[in-house]
Amino acid sequence: MAGFIGAMVGAWAQRKEMRTRFEFAAFMGTGAACAYFLTGLVAGYFSIEPANAGAVGFLLGAFGGSMIAAIVRAIQAADLWALIKSKVGR
Repeated sequence: MAGFIGAMVGAWAQRKEMRTRFEFAAFMGTGAACAYFLTGLVAGYFSIEPANAGAVGFLLGAFGGSMIAAIVRAIQAADLWALIKSKVGR
């Protein structure tokens, strides 16, 4: 739940960049998914007590959508077909 609320806060902060409802929903979904799947991993890695896992989930939710959006923009900006052609030699 904390990750979903973090994703809502992150989406509100990034609202000027999102033009459609789909972009908003994708941001919310990826932020919540990052929080859900990565909270235990991050809390364990940084030795954070389980009582503070909600704060970790909130932060991952808030920044998870931004991380995924940046990765998608980088993939779209890259000319992958030209890279494949240069490696194959055609």
